[in-house]
Amino acid sequence: MHKRKFFHVTILIIGIFVLFSCEYEKITIDVPDPTIPVSYSGEIQPIWDNYCAGCHAVGATPPDLTAANSYNSLISGNYVDTLAPEQSIIYTCMMPPNGSMSQYSSADKAGLVLNWIKQGAKNN
Repeated sequence: MHKRKFFHVTILIIGIFVLFSCEYEKITIDVPDPTIPVSYSGEIQPIWDNYCAGCHAVGATPPDLTAANSYNSLISGNYVDTLAPEQSIIYTCMMPPNGSMSQYSSADKAGLVLNWIKQGAKNN
């Protein structure tokens, strides 16, 4: 009986130690400032080049996100909606955690794309 109590107390102490040794890391996302103009060629195209154009190229999975064709492909393919930017296909596909392409993106990249769309989706 005494061994059983010792066992339970030991398990309780170990459990308390494990419970209080856990750390929680608060993740903060740097949301791009919506008042700063977003350059398509300088900020958006590099996202496509680095994370998307490998699969989204000429003759592959639409839209074509190569540097020569990305802007026209996004606009003519209705991937961008300047009237309802949050509903733009390109944005919703990128947005973690549920976007179909979110494993290749991040909330800050998606936020930058959203700001670009909100600013009129200019080819600048």
